[in-house]
Amino acid sequence: MKFILSTLSIIILRCCWGPSDYQIMQSLEPENSTLKELSGLYNIAQISYADVSTFNLNISFDKNTKQASGFSGCNRFYGSYLLDNEMLKFGAMASTKMLCQDAANAIESKMLKALEDANTILFSESGFSLFKNKTLLVVATKEIQTMLSFEYGASSRGYFKHIKIDNKHISVSSKRGKDAIIKNCSESDWNKLVSAIENIEVKYIENLDPPSKKHQFDGAPMARLTITKNGTVYKTQGFDDGNPPEAIASLVKEILSIAENIE
Repeated sequence: MKFILSTLSIIILRCCWGPSDYQIMQSLEPENSTLKELSGLYNIAQISYADVSTFNLNISFDKNTKQASGFSGCNRFYGSYLLDNEMLKFGAMASTKMLCQDAANAIESKMLKALEDANTILFSESGFSLFKNKTLLVVATKEIQTMLSFEYGASSRGYFKHIKIDNKHISVSSKRGKDAIIKNCSESDWNKLVSAIENIEVKYIENLDPPSKKHQFDGAPMARLTITKNGTVYKTQGFDDGNPPEAIASLVKEILSIAENIE
């Protein structure tokens, strides 16, 4: 509702007095000076003046590496950014190459174009807006933190691996009965996992059929993914280590990649 009122206010004020969108948003958000950095994951609410919340667009920022990444409607994108007070500029964005329906492709083009053109940012209590001259490009809201953790276990008679990751720590154990290696989870690694889970219906992962079943005959270690979300535990069926069901393949890949970097 706040975004709808802001959009209407912009249109009305411009018709009457002709100030820029940036000036109007400044007057609507007098508290914007309380936040002056980009960090974590944000949902995209509007592109230009259109509500795009149903497309689940998002963007995340790692303030240490100055890297941005997110979901643009069809593909994942990633690239650099530079923030200097109210000036914001994105570097060239790379993206995955998935094929999607026309509506998703159209939204994606608009979002990437908005990031390409943006040169000014205005922070608000709930997030930020991006501008170029008089054009409002993107309005975003900070995503509410979800209680989330991931566990990946794989074992056979001669193999063992257990990985547990939450937004604070990464724990990796490669031998039964041995102490796990525990390190802090970086903001960048956590954002990768959060992004990877976005398109997964976690309540249905127990119904995913494994693409191969060599583990049933000791032909491969048996693996299992466990996701705990807001206190509810979701587990997959056993599957061959290294060959997860397609729906969770990207998430498993990120979990294994993060674990490899700390061993």
